[in-house]
Amino acid sequence: MNVRGSLVYALAFAFFVAVALPLDRETSAVEQSVLGLTAWVFLFIALWLQSPAVRVQVAVLVVLATFLEIVGSIAWGAYRYRLENLPLYVPAGHGLFYLAALRVASLPLLERHARRIVIAVTVGATFWMVYGLARPPLPDLLGFVTWAIFLRFIVRGRFPLLYAVSFAMTTALELYGTGLGIWRWAPVLPGLMLPAGNPPTGIGAGYAAMDALTRRIVGRLRTRRADVPGLAEAV
Repeated sequence: MNVRGSLVYALAFAFFVAVALPLDRETSAVEQSVLGLTAWVFLFIALWLQSPAVRVQVAVLVVLATFLEIVGSIAWGAYRYRLENLPLYVPAGHGLFYLAALRVASLPLLERHARRIVIAVTVGATFWMVYGLARPPLPDLLGFVTWAIFLRFIVRGRFPLLYAVSFAMTTALELYGTGLGIWRWAPVLPGLMLPAGNPPTGIGAGYAAMDALTRRIVGRLRTRRADVPGLAEAV
């Protein structure tokens, strides 16, 4: 996918989110499932245009993110979706989001100004975190913890520009989704008794961590399947 294709995809993804989330506010479970199917169709078309390596990388992240959604939302209750389920569009949405972050971070214009962008996002994230700590009624301690994780990836991670881009995108998506009431974070995390904002200010660190884990999983798949003819190239 070239620069123009990356821009078109990023704009298409932003348009899809801008339209789909407001539609979900009034849907029944069945209607929500239909909306979810459109997200999967979008993902399949988008992946069809990518290289096999990117397809595998995105697919692994979708599996990983879906597992974390089940644990974090359904089992733990750190946050809940409007119908207290896992909407069908959420797993596909993770793939669409991750692919958008990969494509945006690869744009030559951003790569030329990578250092400035990383610094600007990090400074903005820090101010946002401090605001969360001072915001009533409870300090956003989860935001502080996740901000610290983000800082670790920015300083020591392999792809700081990708982490900065995904942090900014996640923050915007979280503010949009929680503002519409599509999902809501628990004021205090069950079991941990850790106060959290709605959304937590540092939650954008999640994609940095998932990207690192996804690449590790894909790397191990390549290593284990290198001796299988035709399979190593696909992974």
